[in-house]
Amino acid sequence: MANEQQELRSINWNEVFAFTHIFKSFRMAIQPTKMLLALVAIVSMYIGGWVLDRCWQVGGRRAMRNEVSLYVTSSTADFKAAKNGWRSNRPTLAAGLLAEATNEAHFLAVYSAKLPAGRLATAFAEKLAADNSEGTANKPFETKSTDSFLPDANKNWRQVLGAAGDKFCLQVERVNKLMTQADHDVAYSLKSLPTTEERQKETEQLAKDEAKAAQALTARKKEFADQVLTIRGRGIFASLLDYEDHCVDNALAAVWRLDLSTGLASYGKTGNPAELSSAGLLYWVLMAVGGLGWLIAEHGIYAILFLLLCLASWALFGGAVYRIAALHATREEKISAVQALRFSINKFFSFLTAPIIPLLIILVLGLLLAIGGLVGNLGGFGAMLLGLLFFLAILVGLLVAFLLIGLTAGCSLMYPTIAVEGSDSFDAISRSFSYVFARPWRSILYAAVATLHGALCYLFVRLFAFLALAATHTFLNWGIWTGGKKLADGATRLDVLWLAPTFEELHSWTWVAMSWAEKIGAVLIGLWVYLVIGGVAAFLLSYLASSTTVIYTLLRQRVDATELDDVYVEEGSAEVAAEPAAPPAAESGSPPA
Repeated sequence: MANEQQELRSINWNEVFAFTHIFKSFRMAIQPTKMLLALVAIVSMYIGGWVLDRCWQVGGRRAMRNEVSLYVTSSTADFKAAKNGWRSNRPTLAAGLLAEATNEAHFLAVYSAKLPAGRLATAFAEKLAADNSEGTANKPFETKSTDSFLPDANKNWRQVLGAAGDKFCLQVERVNKLMTQADHDVAYSLKSLPTTEERQKETEQLAKDEAKAAQALTARKKEFADQVLTIRGRGIFASLLDYEDHCVDNALAAVWRLDLSTGLASYGKTGNPAELSSAGLLYWVLMAVGGLGWLIAEHGIYAILFLLLCLASWALFGGAVYRIAALHATREEKISAVQALRFSINKFFSFLTAPIIPLLIILVLGLLLAIGGLVGNLGGFGAMLLGLLFFLAILVGLLVAFLLIGLTAGCSLMYPTIAVEGSDSFDAISRSFSYVFARPWRSILYAAVATLHGALCYLFVRLFAFLALAATHTFLNWGIWTGGKKLADGATRLDVLWLAPTFEELHSWTWVAMSWAEKIGAVLIGLWVYLVIGGVAAFLLSYLASSTTVIYTLLRQRVDATELDDVYVEEGSAEVAAEPAAPPAAESGSPPA
């Protein structure tokens, strides 16, 4: 019998390599409806954190600079010592700042040292001497030591810090007044120069000196604002947001380098710098988790309120994103935001409680162990009883470990379960745990592919946003050439309102260099720029929802042998796509086709 030859005409790569389904997550994630809902979720979380910060600041609860990083990278004793030292030193620092602000000689010495030598500096010194001779300068200012303000600072350091700000503003106003007079006198004196060439040369030099004088005053304002921020501290949410953003950026950079474990050996050791930019992905994941640990340990009530707010916001708007992703991944159908929100509202309680229930079970088990530990206080008899029943504690510990691993690995599958199956939180917990433990290596593979692909997609989206903002800033600056001399040489008013964006920092400004009208303009510009930045963050959340939904359907197919296109749709719901029209009825006596 002749050998039969078989020709392989095509390969279904999606069947051979199931993980390639994850690559369609980018196309799913950039759907405008998903990104809009994710953006609304981000805005609601941000507003909630901002409001909580304002409420906590009324009671004086703030975080010191780099507090989150110090908490994660220092021992408990060192962190407590640093934080207690900051709190106890605030009255002294506030009194010192007020003494510095009221010390006219010190203020002018710091400012004058930054002025370039020349006609303008000489004229300023003359105006200052003349103003001092009139006796008006010392009325709002007085030279006192820090100790003279310390009793008031010990009673209310915030009031002393506010007084320092008022005095500093008076100093700035006086410098501006004298500098304006000095500039006018120098400009008038240049008219008496004998030649046009000399006048032109000195006029150009005067313009440069004016710019340097304005930049020196801006630098002095920055220094003072930095001192105030160090003493007063930052908002809790603002501190956490900056820290987590730093961790996310470094984690994505580690994915780009395909670096998984660099720095793990040094994590948790005291004195380890948080700015280890060359560390791997797992290091920065642990650092990010440490930031949440700081929030819970140092600000417990704030953490409960803020995390519940985030969960509620993500349950409502994120649940809608997952529902859209579920229909998109399984049936290639798209629904409106209203339809998705209607689904998430109906399943709100399930979305909200799915990640909370395992945590509550872990806490209950921990309380049971704590109650059992009371036996150890009964002397020798308690020690024997504790040893006799210790196997029960081990069993509880094993159950806690099981829940922790399942929650950590399967938490991302809970929302897709509810969105795809239309089930409740208990089914979401059951399926996510069973899929992860039934196919652990496949779950790790899918997670690794989604992480790498998501990081590349995020970097592309961020690059797109950077190019858009950089082009906007560059071309606008072509038409603006004034108003920026107080910031830097060659700067424009647009640079004052919004510094040129970089890939790492898309928005920044110099608040102390603005007038009240410029501050209004800067805020309006910032709203539009942050809308673009929020779009980048919204893509990241949309990709998370899309990729985890695809991963859920792949694991479900492997474990339960369920088809990829199987999804829950309510009967009579508007989500159901229009079915093709039924064929016409066959003639009598003939069976329907």
